[in-house]
Amino acid sequence: MSVEFHALEVSAVIVETPQCCSFELRVPPHLTEAYRYKAGQHLTFKLPWDGFELTRCYSLSSSPDLGEAMKIAVKRVDGGRISNWLNDEVKAGDTLLASVPEGRFILDPQTRPGTPLFLFAGGSGITPIISLLKSALHTTKRSITVLYANQARDSVIYGGELERLARQHPDRVDLHHHVDSEEGYLTSDAIRTLLHHSDVAEFYICGPEPFMELVENTLGDAGVHEELIYIERFVSPADPDRVAAHDVDVASLPTPATFSLWVGGRSRTVPYAKGKTLLQCAQDAGLKPAHSCESGYCGSCMAHVNTGQVRMRTHEALSERDLERGVALLCQSFPASAEPLELDGDSTSFRAASAVKSSYSKRASQLAAAALFAFMVAGTLVLRLTQQVAP
Repeated sequence: MSVEFHALEVSAVIVETPQCCSFELRVPPHLTEAYRYKAGQHLTFKLPWDGFELTRCYSLSSSPDLGEAMKIAVKRVDGGRISNWLNDEVKAGDTLLASVPEGRFILDPQTRPGTPLFLFAGGSGITPIISLLKSALHTTKRSITVLYANQARDSVIYGGELERLARQHPDRVDLHHHVDSEEGYLTSDAIRTLLHHSDVAEFYICGPEPFMELVENTLGDAGVHEELIYIERFVSPADPDRVAAHDVDVASLPTPATFSLWVGGRSRTVPYAKGKTLLQCAQDAGLKPAHSCESGYCGSCMAHVNTGQVRMRTHEALSERDLERGVALLCQSFPASAEPLELDGDSTSFRAASAVKSSYSKRASQLAAAALFAFMVAGTLVLRLTQQVAP
């Protein structure tokens, strides 16, 4: 089943900076349940444009834990059709066609309460980051370090709200701004000075690709394990009239009868139908793996290829490191080898390391189950021996 889209009314347009507006969205009462979301998630928008349809993903900057109106922020992109149209033309009372919330760039509910939290944002990457910040402050007691980088002072989005949160929680929020025009480009040394408890803290990153690469590499050099790093990576899809179709010659690829997919903590065997993507086959089998844009640009359907090989039509949402680690997009993937194909769709964030984390969790669960079984068997034997020697 494809992602649901509904018309949402724009209830308010707020000018945040000369290049960015926020849009508050009103959800109809009968869709309240469908639009429940977690901090850090996003919406996909479908917009008609000169006879065809364009899609864009925008993160929610509001916090679901504070009862705030659902809100996105859109920063202008040079030559961007949708970002400029939204900023120039959309007004309160208009409607936008938006998907239900999706995304795995969220707070891990299994994280221990006292674990330090680091939030790194660059430019408009502040949108999911401020959502995470507000929810973490409201629902946890965690200490939170925020680094927000911008090219210039007047491009800081939600600056007033960030300062207010830091003042309200001086013992928990350590807020740092970096402005390129005043301090030069952000460096690894500047990032390292903020780090502490790197062996247990969690790190969330969202922003332009060079910014995210700098932060991720700095964390890696500082010894931070990759399973503690969460990355939100969006790429605007190429519009239909600006790109030639990249198709996969499905007829030349092997056609396995089935493949295995981890979803919801269980491995499911999925029948494969030639010509369909792995996501389509999983949906046909009644499964509901995470997905959103279905165009290969948002990364919601990331999965780790445990065994076998896949061929993707496009993988714009994946970095070279993701590809090296064996991450694939279910919505773009077809089986590409005769060996058994197994994928892990239980990732909790937009990174290859999430597959490592979920694998650890499964292994831990398996060991715990084995230990419990051994304990029960040993208990039964002890009980029988006790009964035999009893007078």
